[in-house]
Amino acid sequence: MKTYTEQIADYVADTSFDALPESTVTAAKWVTLDLLGVVLPAMNYGPGRVMNEYIRDTGGPGLATVVGTDIKTNAANAALANGTMAADMEQDDVHPESNLHASSVFVPAMLGVAEEIDASGRDWINALVVAYDVGCRLSIAMDNSRQYASGFHPTAVSGTFGASAAVARLLGLDADAVNSAIGLTGCQAAGMLTWEMETEHFTKSFQSGVPARNAVVAAQLAARGYSGARNTLDGKYNVFDAFSNHRNFPRLVENLGERHEIEYTGYKFYSVCRFIHSALDQLLDLSEEHGFVGEDIEKLDVWLPHTQVPIVDKNPLITHNLQYALAVGITDRVVERAQTAQERFADPALQSIASRITLRGADDLEELYPAHWPSRISLILTDGRTFESEKHDPRGTSFVPVAQEDIVAKFVGMASQVLPEERVNEIVKLVDELETLGSVRELTALLVP
Repeated sequence: MKTYTEQIADYVADTSFDALPESTVTAAKWVTLDLLGVVLPAMNYGPGRVMNEYIRDTGGPGLATVVGTDIKTNAANAALANGTMAADMEQDDVHPESNLHASSVFVPAMLGVAEEIDASGRDWINALVVAYDVGCRLSIAMDNSRQYASGFHPTAVSGTFGASAAVARLLGLDADAVNSAIGLTGCQAAGMLTWEMETEHFTKSFQSGVPARNAVVAAQLAARGYSGARNTLDGKYNVFDAFSNHRNFPRLVENLGERHEIEYTGYKFYSVCRFIHSALDQLLDLSEEHGFVGEDIEKLDVWLPHTQVPIVDKNPLITHNLQYALAVGITDRVVERAQTAQERFADPALQSIASRITLRGADDLEELYPAHWPSRISLILTDGRTFESEKHDPRGTSFVPVAQEDIVAKFVGMASQVLPEERVNEIVKLVDELETLGSVRELTALLVP
């Protein structure tokens, strides 16, 4: 009987575009467009600026594009830069059950490799689906809450494995080489929750860039015959014991090839932690319906699942501070990168509103997590009006789905900060026809301003 690692390796090696249902192909297009839009304006902010200077000075020549710049380097260095930028805007997707910012690792890892080997659009879609099916299943099987409890960041840990599987698929590795790539990935998988102690986004962004780069290194070495330890997923010394101490090996292959996890990812429309989104949705909806503003709030109580509370309760990291996010959201009516800047955070009026917001954990909401990411709010206004609301999923999940035009509108809004309108529209059209694309290079050529 084959090990679970061997079964995953067989899937990575054998799966093909022709076996994918139309809904999965559509999801891969949406993820691709969404993440490229998130990366493009990140070149204008601190983590992207510093990282791109580093890559320009040290990266060396190559075919791989650093998105939004004129930098060409090798695939591994491009993955480091693009992955770092992908996480900085805090609008990269979140796969709810696995708690992975999946595309911020997967797409950057794939992009430079796809350019180097001149992959087709069909190759791209197939590999991206593989990334979700491996990385997300691994995080679910390990129980992402246990990873958090151990001080690890699931996106960095499980994301590395999904990304290396995608690169292995692009490179056409056989099952034995994929098993090696998984082993080499295990040597590099890491990512601590130290970013929670920062006020800005440098460390958290780095923890999407590093796994993207490490995944490229693992798969490219395996392609050259470098051997990695076999059965890293379920052997004597395995990733489960290392990062979560929770073994659920069968979940790795449950409905593998039938249920494609990319269809269940969630799209973000606020530049803050996903744990905050359902509360933001409710507060903005109530404000619009009943005509109140931030200054009208006398007291606002919020409940989340217990697991989520420590991540967002008055967190020093601005994007993960629920009290501030709700205060700036109801004031500015949007929560984008500008709203998470230090200068905006320091506004005394916003801090006053935030001081009236209390966050607690709730047992019944914890029971719904991680299949759902719920919140409950109770609001008292200065005029005496009170409101209560509960929502089990934020906008953009499979439970509260958005349409293609919402994904396109988000992309246009973000990409237009860097690219001219004609170029933006051309990218939208190209991604919509991605399965017909002869070369991914046709797409990456449009990502350079």
